Amino acid sequence: MKKLRTALVGMGRIGWDFHAPEIQKHAGFEFVAVVDPIQERLDESRERFGVAEFLDYEQMLDETSPDLVVITSPTHFHARQVIVAFERGVDVFCDKPLTPDLAETDRVISAMKAHKRKLMVFQPYRTRPEFIALREIISQGIIGPVFMVKYYEGLYRRRNDWQAFKKFGGGVLTNFAAHSVDALLNLVASPSQRVRCATRRIVSLGDAEDMFKMIIETEDDTILDIDTNMASARTIEKWHILGKYGEIVLEEIEEHEDDEIDPAEQTLHLRYFDPEKLAEISASEDLAVPDRRYGTGEIIPWQEKEISLGDYPPIDFYQKCYEYFAQNALPFIPIEETREVMRVLELCRADAKK
Repeated sequence: MKKLRTALVGMGRIGWDFHAPEIQKHAGFEFVAVVDPIQERLDESRERFGVAEFLDYEQMLDETSPDLVVITSPTHFHARQVIVAFERGVDVFCDKPLTPDLAETDRVISAMKAHKRKLMVFQPYRTRPEFIALREIISQGIIGPVFMVKYYEGLYRRRNDWQAFKKFGGGVLTNFAAHSVDALLNLVASPSQRVRCATRRIVSLGDAEDMFKMIIETEDDTILDIDTNMASARTIEKWHILGKYGEIVLEEIEEHEDDEIDPAEQTLHLRYFDPEKLAEISASEDLAVPDRRYGTGEIIPWQEKEISLGDYPPIDFYQKCYEYFAQNALPFIPIEETREVMRVLELCRADAKK
């Protein structure tokens, strides 16, 4: 098996808790180095993972010659770090969002093409059991053609770290919508054509927004309704998929922000009907409705079904990385789809300023 010499840049929460353990446990990756500006974190990394440590990113590239760099540094560092890796002939797996704005994303993509390198962005929502199950059920046509997808994410969090500040690429648009927009666009498989957005800063201790409401109309006329609120005292339905013949609902689970949710504890609720079992009804333009009746009086033959997410194992993202970077498979997250997400976020910011 080909081993990818892999270096990790940024030993904060996502680097330390997720990426470093994933790199270390996969047989196809040789974990060779970490980069961080804090010596204490480097010492912890050397002790836990047995890797070389560097305060300077370019020195690491020159001395270790990695095949792959995994970038989990703050967002406003991404573009420079990605491009420097490309210039040295190194491929990149970058945490979302790729950059703070579309202009920098285009600059990174241009550099990727110029240096003939590979780039993929970490979009973990696509690997979750709920997403896998929803896509399968929608494809079966049980609820008919989907005309609206509602997605909600909320808790009460007074954010006070770097992601609470605009100058560092903070705010829920950058950090949460980068997830949800990617997931919903991929779920309905249609690019956006219109975007409306409102943002507010409610309880954040920085200057970046901590809630947004976004409406996306796709090219096939599906409506995507995304609501993220870090000043919400209660949870509501997380997913609500509406089709011509029914709906799928996944309710949000009360949790602490750092807790992992057991998929076996989550259930999709389906309510749908077989359109062939509906009685034939014709429309009438008669202004005098018989018996002054409102509606048709028909009884919809609803069916109910519950599906446990425990039946849907998550996708191993680092296996997808290995297939792309080492085995030349198609990227799990194509860069064109990443750019579409960044374009939607740009449109959302512009609309929110109106």
